[in-house]
Amino acid sequence: MSTALQESDQALSRETLAQLREKAQFVRLETIRLIEIAKTGHYTSVFSAAEIFAALYYDVMALRAGNPQWKDRDRFTMGKGHAAVGLFPILADYGFIDRETLDGYTRLGNPLGDHPDMTKVPGIDFSSGSIGHALSTGIKMAADEVNSAGGINGK
Repeated sequence: MSTALQESDQALSRETLAQLREKAQFVRLETIRLIEIAKTGHYTSVFSAAEIFAALYYDVMALRAGNPQWKDRDRFTMGKGHAAVGLFPILADYGFIDRETLDGYTRLGNPLGDHPDMTKVPGIDFSSGSIGHALSTGIKMAADEVNSAGGINGK
């Protein structure tokens, strides 16, 4: 069991914890499947973040299934872009992208590549690649939301 899930055991119900473990396992299994299909990808980048993805997307973040542009959604910025292959199954699970799109991961013409691209993939709020940019980008996104009348999405 991961340390993160052990530490959060007291704050979460047993049912919620079990569901998050299942979602983390889902992320890992889909990552293996997609990388096997594509013959390229980074398992370890996803495996070290699967519990984080599961906790954020299935317990912490405010999201609406089928509506990746919901103006009041929480945003996620990821600094290690090679872990995007683990996010794509979650986005499909939320109905942000078609499940069939997953099988074309890294294929020519498919929007799903080794790094997330916010201009091509609904539900991706930051096109990452250079490690370290996600934190400053996330801070700027939050500051814009709080400090401007228009916010990130014109709220």
